[in-house]
Amino acid sequence: MSKVIDLDILRPEPNLIKIGGKEIDVSFIPCGITFDLDAVVQDLMHLDGAKIKSDPDEMRRAFNLGIKLCALFCSTDHPEMDEKWFLDNTNANQVNALTTEIQKGLIKVYEDVGKHSKN
Repeated sequence: MSKVIDLDILRPEPNLIKIGGKEIDVSFIPCGITFDLDAVVQDLMHLDGAKIKSDPDEMRRAFNLGIKLCALFCSTDHPEMDEKWFLDNTNANQVNALTTEIQKGLIKVYEDVGKHSKN
């Protein structure tokens, strides 16, 4: 009799976001985009919050990074949801909320990897 190790139990509980009529599971970060997502998140984290509020160019940079993050994440399952799609079909509040949820999912991935590597 063979032993089966069920790695599906390591997949997080779904956390669905609905945007543009599509459901996006922000709890699952595919390996193929993990490092690209992290690079965009790092760029976002290095922005100066005070400067974003006072400098229109910095505000635009932050917004464009948010759009890039959302498109990178969502286009994995929905190729049509590229940067242009987000610019044409969403507002700033939606982009901000989705960006926040994607960042939470990425942080959780790193926390989980750390927990399992200790075992």
